[in-house]
Amino acid sequence: MIRGLALAVLISVAGPALAQTATPPIQEETPHFQPIRPVAPEPVAPPAAAPAAPAEPVAAPEPAPEAQPAAQDPVPAAMKAIETKVPFQIPNWALGIVVLSVAFLAGSFLAGVVGAMVFKALRRSELKARRRAVATTLATELETRRLAFEAVPMPPNAEAGVSFVSSVISLAGIEAGYRSAQGELFLLPPQTAANLSVHYAAVQRVADFVKGQSLAAAVRMMQANRLGGHPCPDAGAMRDAHVEMAAAFRGIDKVIAGLKTLAK
Repeated sequence: MIRGLALAVLISVAGPALAQTATPPIQEETPHFQPIRPVAPEPVAPPAAAPAAPAEPVAAPEPAPEAQPAAQDPVPAAMKAIETKVPFQIPNWALGIVVLSVAFLAGSFLAGVVGAMVFKALRRSELKARRRAVATTLATELETRRLAFEAVPMPPNAEAGVSFVSSVISLAGIEAGYRSAQGELFLLPPQTAANLSVHYAAVQRVADFVKGQSLAAAVRMMQANRLGGHPCPDAGAMRDAHVEMAAAFRGIDKVIAGLKTLAK
């Protein structure tokens, strides 16, 4: 019995030591094998130590700007928010269209200005040429009428009266140049155009008066049965007509001189 107790004590003392020194059995792994105790890992050689990267210097935090009082800020907060937004960028094709449009408008404006200047210059030269033509025509015709008036005889008697009537009627008929230039009188100075109108109207009035007096004299001759003569008005009417004709030609030399100046 004593021997049995000694054997039990020996087994209880040596059992844990044997359990610690014994290696556990290695079990083969299966797809769904989960070992009760993990297998001791095999010793792995430590990897070579990589060179340590230089430590980046840590930037010191910038001091926060001191907040200004709201009363001294001239720009409101809404404007600051608008300024911080990204500005709208125009596409390249839209910018090209805008540039072409501006260039086209500028070119059209310059072309219009140059065209207007050229048109004014051409118009000015055309009016100048027309003015010269009108002035030359009227100056020549007035010179002819003045010479014809100097050839009109004074009516002291019947023979001179007949020549006076025919001369006045012929003188009044020299007006082809004035009739053709009536639409161009605006090219002449206003005073010259007025003098021309008065002169031609006065000569035509005297010619109509003399023609009427001659017709009345012809009627009287027919009533007196004195056919075959030359009907002429009385001497008093002829003298009055001559005075009015001279008044119509008074100052015509100055008008002719002004027209010759414009014709140069």
